[in-house]
Amino acid sequence: MKKNSSIKQILPLIIGEAVASLLTVGVFALIDLAFSTEFFSVDLGVILGVLLGSAVTVFNYLFLILSVNSAINRYLELRGTREMTDEEAEKFASENSAPIQNAIKTSFILRTTTMLITLVVAFLLGDLFNPLATAVPLLAFRPILYLSEIIKGKMAK
Repeated sequence: MKKNSSIKQILPLIIGEAVASLLTVGVFALIDLAFSTEFFSVDLGVILGVLLGSAVTVFNYLFLILSVNSAINRYLELRGTREMTDEEAEKFASENSAPIQNAIKTSFILRTTTMLITLVVAFLLGDLFNPLATAVPLLAFRPILYLSEIIKGKMAK
């Protein structure tokens, strides 16, 4: 996979995470102004929390892109360039799809574990990272990707 392709795929997430982080800090500031709460005060913990959550999310997505592309490339190398009948292609797919599925499952488990460890670290180091501010970028991952696909679809038309 080309480096430009990875950057193109991950750029919408980076932009979305930056926006989500700014919104999170803004909401913390508004709640702090309105209610003067200690937990929601905008301090270094909130900023470090959104930075940690965003960094983990972006690296997880990059790992997803790289691991899926690697699994697909291995499959294509096994297949080669020879022509296959429909029956041969079906047989090849059924015999060789398990390693790809296992690679993708392993990637999912590792990425999910990384997110959980990030949250645990944020809770354990609550003086350094605000746990809620850390969780928001992690939870914003799917909505950001969904929204970017909608925008891409509208721009393509």
